[in-house]
Amino acid sequence: MGGGVRRFKRKFQKKKKTESQNILPDEEWDRFMEYMRKDLPASFRISACSSAEAKRLLEIVQSDFFAKLVAPEEGGETPEIKNLLWYPNNMGWQLDLTRKDIRRFESYFRLHNFLMSETATGNISRQETVSMIPPLLLDIQPHHKVIDLCAAPGSKTAQLIETLHGDEAIAPGFVVANDLDNSRCYMLVHQAKRLSSPNCIITNHDASSMPNFMVPDKDGALKVLKYDRVLCDVPCTGDGTLRKNADIWVKWTPGHANNLYGIQNRILKRGLELLEVGGRLVYSTCSLNPVENEAVIFRMLFNAKAFGSFLKTATLEPSSWPCSSKKRLFLGKRSCALATTRNRNPSGPRRRSAVTFAAIVKTLSSFSKETKTFGSRWSESDNLEMQLLRKTCRANPYLFIAWFRDEFYAQEFFELQVLKIFRSFYALEGLDPKCLLTRCLVGKKRHIYMTSPAVKVLVDLNQDKIKIINTGVKVFSRCDNKRMRCEFRLTQEGLFRIEAHIHARRIALPEKDLVTLLENHDPNNPPHITSFTEETQKLCEGVDEGSCVLDHDGTFKISIVGWRGGKSLRAYISKDDAMHYLRLFGVDTSRYGMIVFVH
Repeated sequence: MGGGVRRFKRKFQKKKKTESQNILPDEEWDRFMEYMRKDLPASFRISACSSAEAKRLLEIVQSDFFAKLVAPEEGGETPEIKNLLWYPNNMGWQLDLTRKDIRRFESYFRLHNFLMSETATGNISRQETVSMIPPLLLDIQPHHKVIDLCAAPGSKTAQLIETLHGDEAIAPGFVVANDLDNSRCYMLVHQAKRLSSPNCIITNHDASSMPNFMVPDKDGALKVLKYDRVLCDVPCTGDGTLRKNADIWVKWTPGHANNLYGIQNRILKRGLELLEVGGRLVYSTCSLNPVENEAVIFRMLFNAKAFGSFLKTATLEPSSWPCSSKKRLFLGKRSCALATTRNRNPSGPRRRSAVTFAAIVKTLSSFSKETKTFGSRWSESDNLEMQLLRKTCRANPYLFIAWFRDEFYAQEFFELQVLKIFRSFYALEGLDPKCLLTRCLVGKKRHIYMTSPAVKVLVDLNQDKIKIINTGVKVFSRCDNKRMRCEFRLTQEGLFRIEAHIHARRIALPEKDLVTLLENHDPNNPPHITSFTEETQKLCEGVDEGSCVLDHDGTFKISIVGWRGGKSLRAYISKDDAMHYLRLFGVDTSRYGMIVFVH
């Protein structure tokens, strides 16, 4: 990397000198480069979709158990575990270890197992420290309509979803996550699926020309949807990520920022057009370059003038970009911030680990343009079969069109006969059947998905102009078992969203029996009913064979999907979920380790 560092230094210093950007004082250059050559420390945050489980997981991270995971087995200095004090409810943490250290060294394989399994269940999100800042600046509430214009790969989107839900199973608001790259959209789907949210819809469009969603107003007439919160985490050169992207040392040139300046402006402009009056927009990059940061903000404010104004970001450092008096009139002293995460060591220098730029915009009046007309995805030359299907979709209120993996899919509501079986088997009450969807047009339906009412309205009214990649959370799956009266079983990922509506087939378990189930979740060798307490055996007698809900209301309340067999009872969950709940109960999970270190 030595040659790359020298080339980067020459180009970077030339850019500073020729444009007087004052990105970094000359006396700090050597120390800056010293730390930029070091790997980025690993960080994570605890997901807050279930407050009871998040609180218990936080206790585990703060306990000696987690400290032992971090401590090297053969002795030596124990890496420091730091709480990010600015992150709400102490849910953000940073390790004095790099991701490479965690993966490569045998002494940290237990820590690796913990992070991998908890990430797979959605209870922990591994995210860079500075990447957590922009979503926090949005100050999202459960009723907000939120859009992330450049969402992939999805770490910030996941943070938006968590904040939106709070402790609500179904929030009144929603998150629209959009990205231009179709392949990266499926990385986004993977991130969103970990959180099992019915309040998220993933789209595939150019952010600079994002189509308008239409929604009904109070009188039933259609109007353009305006969002309460907009995140513009725009494409950038990424020169603030030098510590993790080694290619930047060689490939970076001053011209990269100039090439992106136009698209960054267009995305910001479109974000402001989509923003509701009184709403909040956050523009962010991971770049040090003022051409991508303050220059974009200045141009938009200079052009819009009365249409936008900045809020002060008092928790962040003001940018050092030199402004003329005219520019300061618009930007203000603390309007933009170049935020850096730091490790403070009383005996050493202040260390910058990563960089993000953030600015907050609040609309004071409508920032609008002439409404663009986005035509239907079907052309006049469509074949007769497509035209007929289009008419059928419009005539049938229980059918809507979506786009999935660049192929055409229809999503249809269930027959009344199937609904009656559902309601009688699980005693479903209060669940809106119009929010239950399937991706299968003909034949057997494999899975049933659920969306929030707000997301369902969005899809119904915008099916012919928005490219939808994914929406909804799986709540039921087909289970062809002849001895089961209902052909669909419950799914663990969707249980939290619908468990309040289920009033039958529920078994309350003491902690001892639940731990037994979690330790023996292998479907090929389920525990016999006689291995549980007499109270649990009596409760099982009142539940016939099939899917059920296993409840525990002790130190914290949890509900998991179970399966009542002819003579057995088991937890119908994944290995990662079983390990997660065992940790919450303080059970040793080392024998379930996923990764065995190999030299």
